[in-house]
Amino acid sequence: MSQFVGKWKVESEENLDELFKACGVDEEMRAKAREGLIQPIQEISTGEDGYVIKTTVGHLSTEVRFKLGISFPSSSMDGKKIMVTYRMNRDTLEEVQQYSDYEALISREVKGNELVSTITGKGKKAIVRYRKL
Repeated sequence: MSQFVGKWKVESEENLDELFKACGVDEEMRAKAREGLIQPIQEISTGEDGYVIKTTVGHLSTEVRFKLGISFPSSSMDGKKIMVTYRMNRDTLEEVQQYSDYEALISREVKGNELVSTITGKGKKAIVRYRKL
């Protein structure tokens, strides 16, 4: 898990709009993402009894504290109520998001100074690449 610790800034995205559309993300948020207005920075750290992922977009930030293998209620970026579970699968940090009518999976892998997030849901797949700051 130590390879994930640090600050990561989005460098590129592939098929994110298609995935967002399939998952019911509203047009306003999708338009902001297409225009490059949503460029999050993720800071991954260890906490007192688990891990922390802080996501900052402009002046807004969210913070998720978790233990591997423990499910907890949360909200998606567009406000939907979800259940989330983080787990390690070899060198991949997996985040399973369970919505009322589907499941999404975010698989994070570190490759050198790059964090590659592969997001799948509703039969779509997107890739978001981050660079380490």
